[in-house]
Formats: sequence, C-alpha cells, structure tokens
Amino acid sequence: MSQQGQGLPHDEVAAIFDGQEGHHKLMSKLNYFFTDPGILNTALTHPSVSHKKNNQRLEFLGDAVLQLVISERLYHQSKEGEGKLTFRRQRLVNEQTLAQVARKMNLGAHLHLDKRFAQDGGRELDSVLADTLEAVLAAIYFDGGFSAVQAVINKLFHQLIIDADAGLDAKGALQAYFQAKGEAEPTYDDLSIEGPPHQRVFTVGVRHDGNLLATGTDTTKRAAQQKAAKEALNILEERGRAHEATQA
Repeated sequence: MSQQGQGLPHDEVAAIFDGQEGHHKLMSKLNYFFTDPGILNTALTHPSVSHKKNNQRLEFLGDAVLQLVISERLYHQSKEGEGKLTFRRQRLVNEQTLAQVARKMNLGAHLHLDKRFAQDGGRELDSVLADTLEAVLAAIYFDGGFSAVQAVINKLFHQLIIDADAGLDAKGALQAYFQAKGEAEPTYDDLSIEGPPHQRVFTVGVRHDGNLLATGTDTTKRAAQQKAAKEALNILEERGRAHEATQA
C-alpha cells in the first residue's frame, strides 16, 4: 500500500513537523503522520491546561473507535461465543492495558499538562495515559479515516491481541458480559446444601437484577458457582441468537 493510502504524507509534507521534534517522534512510533498537527495537539492537551480545548471529547470518540476495531479483530480471530469474546475485549480495552501501550511509546512525555499536575506525577497516571491514547486514536480517525486508525490500533495491540487469554473461568466471563453492557454484576445465592459433611452437594443460583438466570450443582460451592455461571452464559447466548433471528 502507498504511503498516502496509510495516511502517511510525502517527505516534503513531513518536513513541516521539523519544528516539533517530539511530535514527530511520536508519529513515527504510531507509524502515522498527521496532515493536521492541530488535532494531535488537542489530543495531547490534558484538561488541567484548558477547560475548553482539551482531549476529553476526543477521548470519548476514541474509546468507541478502539472498541470497534478490537471487537472486529477478535470476531474474525476466534469462533468463541459472546461471553468469552467480551472477556477478551475487556482485557484489551481497559485502563491498565491502554496505559501499558501508552508507556511503550512514551506517550506521557508528549502530554501538555498543568505544571503543578505534571510535577505531582500526572504524566505517569494510568487514567491520564489511557485517556490520552484514546484521544490520539480519535485524532487519527478524524485526520486519516477509519482504515488509518484501524492500521494503527492493529499495530499497537497486535501482540496483546494474539496473547489475549480467554481462559477466564465462567464466573469472570459472566461478569465481563454484564460489565460490557454497563449493567450490574451478577450475584450468587446458596440454594441448598445436601449430604453428609464428607459428601456435601451444593446447589447455587446466579442472579442478575434479582432475576434467577441459572443454577449449578457440584461437590464444592465454588464449582457449583462455576456451573451456574456457565449455564447462564449459555442461556444468554441462546437468547442473543434468538433475538438476532427475529430481527433477520
């Protein structure tokens, strides 16, 4: 693909950044060179500097763009159900992981921060780094379009996506499912305990918003909770497929 097709300018265009060596280094790490340096400046401006012109609105959009690109990549990479895919995405699109990616490219060194906030360690806060990375991704989206930001995200998150472990237990996957929807976490109730002390059989129910989703039975409470969560995931995925069928 040509440089222009990836949002990369010709050499003479890149020369306009010679006076902003720091930004040029950042763009090199992103493998994307902005045609509008102003939007990059906005993406790097923390609210402590300006209440009116800062990166908060870009951060809002960048979060959505990142979610979409990662979701599409995982969708094509794995044939797993919604619960495990949601967990994989949650492990990739969260404050800690975004801050890790930001530190790898030394993003904190490029931030525009209030002097006192910077002296107090603002450049190294996970929340600040994660928000700024999302803002930068939104800036790339505006400057070069979806294909440009998709290429950048795939580059930055490539190894993390490959290593994303869906081996989370069923309880964690169920929790991730509801967290992704912005809903309350599921809760577990002990429904019954049967058998002699050396051969206990536990039955546990998992609820969401007070509604019983599923039950599980096993010789330990933990195992019963896992079975209940797994059954709940199966039920939710089946409901999702049924809903899609009715919309087709």
